[in-house]
Amino acid sequence: MKAHRIIAIAAAAVLAVPAYSSAADNNTPHRIVGYLPDWNYQPFRELDLSQLTHINIAFCNPDDNGRLYCDIPERELKSIISAAHSSNVEVFAALGGGGGCDGYLKHLDTPEERAAFNSNIMDYCENYDFDGIDLDIELSSRNEIWNYYGDWCTELRTLCDERDMKMSTATAQWVAEKVSPETFTLFDFVNVMAYDNDEDAHSHASYEYSEECLDYFSERKKIPREKLVLGVPFYGRGYTADGELDWNSYMSFADIVSKGDEYYTADRYNGIAYNGADTIAKKAELANGYGGIMMWELTQDAKGEKSLLKVINDTLLGETFVAGDVNADGSFNISDLVLFQKWLLVKPGAELKNWKAGDLCEDGKLNVFDLCLMRKLLTK
Repeated sequence: MKAHRIIAIAAAAVLAVPAYSSAADNNTPHRIVGYLPDWNYQPFRELDLSQLTHINIAFCNPDDNGRLYCDIPERELKSIISAAHSSNVEVFAALGGGGGCDGYLKHLDTPEERAAFNSNIMDYCENYDFDGIDLDIELSSRNEIWNYYGDWCTELRTLCDERDMKMSTATAQWVAEKVSPETFTLFDFVNVMAYDNDEDAHSHASYEYSEECLDYFSERKKIPREKLVLGVPFYGRGYTADGELDWNSYMSFADIVSKGDEYYTADRYNGIAYNGADTIAKKAELANGYGGIMMWELTQDAKGEKSLLKVINDTLLGETFVAGDVNADGSFNISDLVLFQKWLLVKPGAELKNWKAGDLCEDGKLNVFDLCLMRKLLTK
């Protein structure tokens, strides 16, 4: 297995750190999360699982009795999860989705109903050997569900912890208005849906919109950068003559690049706005300073050398940086120590350009133990 990360140290100190072998390694510094739709799951067999850390099965939703189901046959679903686990890829049951959330409220609006529904969710996950759940509740901030959402998440977190399961959420600015920072702390990571922006007349998923979304969840919702996973689209949308997003115009990246090689790196085809390879690479570089990248969805990607998932892997996992160089100036010195200490003390303006360079303990967290190791290295 090839090593994807090379670590060097200046300032007369050398730190030996294990190299990462693949995206699926649980110790990888980035999450690479792909959604697999239950209406088109067959392309799973063609996926290179070494390029992923997580697969979210979209979607697993309740029937009238609150029992979860998805449209992947039981035998096929268990086979998919088993194959993913063989490649050290975690599989989450994604609940909700656009158009799939209307039946949730009646299972959540009393403690008794929530308890029964939560029990069904846990039974479903244990039956299929899911590693966690992903809450993808896409409803207006005016919906009553948000009155119960915090309690629901708290109860699910307890049940997941009891079963050694994880919990994530997929969210957007318009979805998150009624979700408190306290509720967001319950999730292991947060998938930020930085696409389908209907306020932009040129691109529903611009690079600038990705920055805006990450800033919103980092600053307004107080979510640590290492928990934020940037969502990117593997599809494009068209626009009306008035410059409004045409929700009925939808085209996969695979279909777009089939129209010509020049569309691989472009961001527009015949009035369809999308993210080509150059923009995806730039977004992957942005995600490098956060908790990783998510894509909707895996089956819309092109194959082979034109794959956007390949671009993401080449960008994220081909990185080289100096360990301890949290200000990303190319060297590790006292200025990094000062910045890191200010960041730990939540000093205004203390922003880490590359937080992963500060994770000297290699545990996916930044804390005083990393600071102590940084001091030790600089005094050698």
